[in-house]
Amino acid sequence: VDSYGDYDRLEYCGIWLITVVMVSFGMDAALVAGAIAALSTYAAQSIIYQDPIRGEMSATRLRSSAWNRCLKAQKILDGKNGRQRIFIIQLQGHIFFGNAIKLVDDIKHKLKVKREAGVEPSVVILDFTGALGLDTSAAQSIAKLKRFLLTNFNVEGLIFVTGQDGFPCFFDLSQKVLDGSELSYIRIVEHRPPLHEHRLSARSLAKHIEPKQGLIAEIPNTRVCETLDDALIFAEDVLIALEDPSLLQTDADVERFPYVRGSVRASLTSQNSNRMKSILETLFPSASAIELNTLLSTLSIEKYYSGNYVWKQGDPSESLKFVVDGSLISLLEDEHGATESIYAGSTIGELGLVSSYHRLTTVKVVSDVAILYSLDKNQWEFLTENHPKVARLIDKLVIQYLAHRVQHVSNNILDGRSLPV
Repeated sequence: VDSYGDYDRLEYCGIWLITVVMVSFGMDAALVAGAIAALSTYAAQSIIYQDPIRGEMSATRLRSSAWNRCLKAQKILDGKNGRQRIFIIQLQGHIFFGNAIKLVDDIKHKLKVKREAGVEPSVVILDFTGALGLDTSAAQSIAKLKRFLLTNFNVEGLIFVTGQDGFPCFFDLSQKVLDGSELSYIRIVEHRPPLHEHRLSARSLAKHIEPKQGLIAEIPNTRVCETLDDALIFAEDVLIALEDPSLLQTDADVERFPYVRGSVRASLTSQNSNRMKSILETLFPSASAIELNTLLSTLSIEKYYSGNYVWKQGDPSESLKFVVDGSLISLLEDEHGATESIYAGSTIGELGLVSSYHRLTTVKVVSDVAILYSLDKNQWEFLTENHPKVARLIDKLVIQYLAHRVQHVSNNILDGRSLPV
């Protein structure tokens, strides 16, 4: 009963065959039937699940839900050392000892082809959400593959996407791939040579870095994520940190990528007005100091506590809010489980402010305290009438966020039914 649903139809047919033969003809006949069933199941699975790789692609056309990247970080991700260096392999069906060897060999071959073409990935994402089952021998092969990829290729990080229920196997693969005795680290240092200037792995490169250059952080080079979006966010953060770790020090809250941001947490806990100004400088890099000060002067500070509602779904949209400190969650009241986390550095309610839509989601505080800066509709109208250039900054922010969200939703489907827009 406990194993119900863990096997496919072929395997259940074999079990029923063994049971019927054992009841009708005894144990010796059941052993023979078991051997025949095992061989038949292996042969059938080898035919049905010949290729456990559903598809592969770079992340060039994908967008994570990390909306608030600064302009320099966006340029890194859009450049030759950005998203195109993230390689996603999506798996499918039942992965067992019969096709696991082919899976491992195919992944190695794909990375060799990438290397020969001069586009070797820096981060590899193995997406298991489409895998229906994974037997112990296949799981062990995946664990060995991890060591091989990190040792023989210039892969900085390897990310496994499992879905909410974890790897579809009884073998503790998550623990195995995250085993501390085999774990190595991506070293984030000051003045690190750009990725295109070296051909060394993170471990090899560390030997060539002078200690005086300053170690900022060590990031585990293997990670297990529940969703592809989580994996993309982490991969993007790694690529940005490798190119310019200073961009992550104010790019978002410490909870999302603590390795770099944690080192500067103390410097970010200064006066809220200074933090708000820093966020505005990140969101509007082309704005002048006068324009930023004008916008800052129209904002009012708000303080919320855990459990407080910033607004509820269906409320009138009367303001835009910048999250300076704390964490919030956005949720749809009529769809169970549809949520999105909101961290410091984020902007919420911008669409409602400029379009007068009612609130599309409920926003609730989940941290102990949250500090927000609010631009209400009266101040927005004041800006549009008296400072149109400043108001235009908000318009551009709305367009940027909408474009990112549309591409994130549409391009997060890997089966080719959705194209970039």
